[in-house]
Amino acid sequence: MRKPDPEAMDGPPSAGVCAEGNGSDRNNRFLAADMEDVVTIRKIRPEDEPAVTELHRRHYWRSNCLLLNRNFYRWQLLLPPESAAAGGDQSVVAVDKRGQLLSFLAVAPASAVFRARPMKGAHLISWLSPPEARGRGIGSAVISSVIDQYDFVFGRSPRPASLSIFKRLGFRCLVSCRRWLAVLDPEAAVRLAVDANGASAKRAAARKIDIRGAAEGRIDRTVPPAAASLATEVLTDSTAFERTHDYLGWRYEMHPFFDYRFLSINGSREPTGFAVVRIEDVSGRSGRVLRIIEFIAAPQNSLSLANAVLSYGSEQQCAYADMFGVSERFVSGFLAAGGFDAAEEPELRLPHLLQPWDPSIEMPDLIFYARRDDRLAGGIGPADDMSLVHVSKGDTNLDWPSWVPTADGNSFAPKVERA
Repeated sequence: MRKPDPEAMDGPPSAGVCAEGNGSDRNNRFLAADMEDVVTIRKIRPEDEPAVTELHRRHYWRSNCLLLNRNFYRWQLLLPPESAAAGGDQSVVAVDKRGQLLSFLAVAPASAVFRARPMKGAHLISWLSPPEARGRGIGSAVISSVIDQYDFVFGRSPRPASLSIFKRLGFRCLVSCRRWLAVLDPEAAVRLAVDANGASAKRAAARKIDIRGAAEGRIDRTVPPAAASLATEVLTDSTAFERTHDYLGWRYEMHPFFDYRFLSINGSREPTGFAVVRIEDVSGRSGRVLRIIEFIAAPQNSLSLANAVLSYGSEQQCAYADMFGVSERFVSGFLAAGGFDAAEEPELRLPHLLQPWDPSIEMPDLIFYARRDDRLAGGIGPADDMSLVHVSKGDTNLDWPSWVPTADGNSFAPKVERA
């Protein structure tokens, strides 16, 4: 059974929504479905923060909540370059006429492109409402307010109650993100496998990567000077969130908990390819895994980048490497180097939840909203051709620290107090 993911609410479409103001300052007011209260949808304000904190303490459905960690909340929602430029947190709240919080949608704006044309994009990070606010049409109004402001919106793992809202409002839902793997050490990989048996050992041995003769990549803690321009060049004909220098610096240099590395080929000043990686020591079992968060290279340099990345993973004594995405167009070099789609090897089930080790191999569902302009691209919209959509583990909350306490009982996410 698929594990549920970020909290959301259900409800019928709201009627009679009217807008006041424009852009991020817009307030939407409507009469809730129960006809008892006027609800205002607006950008979060500093005075909302105590109520947002209390909402997560009382009603977050997991045992621990990352957004209750103030350092993490600040990094995720106040410090992204476009949030900071707009004055801070761009999340959306719904409140009643008394100011009581009815819904909180965490939003992180991020510039995007579709075939080199700029789009106003956003990541949906988390959505939470108290039980008494659900089923009143508020959910539809909250999401409508966001897609009124953005051209391209991306989120993950809607719960069943919220999925109907997303679909009704024009979102596409992909059932499970794709995951690609490469076996670096077969014996170590089998020790981490869900089924540590003869069949998985046989498939791990067959899938072992031969990395002899791979060019060595340059490792940096900071963004390579030309990384952003290379990303623009590589992603120009796709649908993607932009990898600007400021974005890469915020996402990978400023993360409050993870320690990322930039790996470049052909030097860091004028790289022909770069990846962002981190080494993850598994909690609860013995082993290490190379997580590939970004993988940026033109097709002619993709194999060289893959070989350098996998060579680094082998040097770091990792059992296997993995990366997430939608389209194989952007990871062709990884596959040419011997990587494979996880679905191709049903007998070799290698988990991706490692803090602590978790036998579940279910991948998150992905949701996309893209505004279509029938005057452009022959009427083909940014999310109509998924082979053009570039998504990495660095987008939205696909590479969050675990909310589950590790094997030693530690967690970055404070414990939730149930109502």
